[in-house]
Amino acid sequence: MRYQKLKEKLEGCFYTIFTPFEEDYKIDFEGLRKYIEFLYSGGARKFYVMAYNSRYSQLEFDEILALNEYCIKIVKELDPSNIIIVGDPIHCSTETSLKFAVHAKKCGADMISLIVREKYFTEDQILDHFQYVGEKSDFPILVHEMPFLSGMNGKQMDWPFSLIKKLKGNPYIVAIKEDAKNFEITKQVLSLEPDIKVVIAGVKKKFIEFKPFGARAYLNGISLIDARIGEEFWKSWEANDMDRIKEIIEKLEDPFFDTVVKKYGWHRCNKALIQCLGIFHRRDRMPMPHLNEEEFKEVQNVFKTIQENLKIIN
Repeated sequence: MRYQKLKEKLEGCFYTIFTPFEEDYKIDFEGLRKYIEFLYSGGARKFYVMAYNSRYSQLEFDEILALNEYCIKIVKELDPSNIIIVGDPIHCSTETSLKFAVHAKKCGADMISLIVREKYFTEDQILDHFQYVGEKSDFPILVHEMPFLSGMNGKQMDWPFSLIKKLKGNPYIVAIKEDAKNFEITKQVLSLEPDIKVVIAGVKKKFIEFKPFGARAYLNGISLIDARIGEEFWKSWEANDMDRIKEIIEKLEDPFFDTVVKKYGWHRCNKALIQCLGIFHRRDRMPMPHLNEEEFKEVQNVFKTIQENLKIIN
């Protein structure tokens, strides 16, 4: 089976690489390196530079290329066996997606994450896009299954399951990042396993609902501040130690997601939490607003709680 060895590695926790900015709002490459090395030191081996968490919407296309190339370089220097996935721009043509896939391949990435934010009209439109990029680049693809905007009425819509099933006909599609955050759709997507590996986005308390349906990979949540959390969670998952899993969720994840994330949103709080580690600043480019000082103090208090709880469960 094509890309079988790669597929076998796509289990457990995938770690997002967030993009930091300096005071002049240029990409903070030193902070980026420090964060990747920090995650690696905690056990992270699968890294994902992606559309929204990695702030592609705030970057020019040449900056995304530079970001992708730099992350690939650092991740592979740490260990060539590490997995590194990079993405294409959130809004672009198929030819631009191909350009990014070819660049990722040349730089030594393991696959390209492709997101389609053009308005949806037909299944063939989407299937042809992935087939074209795969054939022309001869490079494995992770499909970022973000809900579409309908070309007929402009409303957000989930992927039709008839389309999801047809992804198996593309030999270049290795994995899918399931981003509908809808129980029934996620169950349907999991039926693609093991032909297409499924990386589930969302909090761990939601992820455990999919254990009976064969869930084998997820995107990090609170593990962004310590990869040991993600690795311990996965170890407990493999051992079917539900008591340990619930302890990790209640002591480490809930204090973050049930407080500041619920109040201020995931995207603003994730970088604020990394600033608590002293690795890089939480700032973002406009129009994304980063947390003000009073809001940041709330995140700092939550961070202290998590750090204390981490000592307890260790």
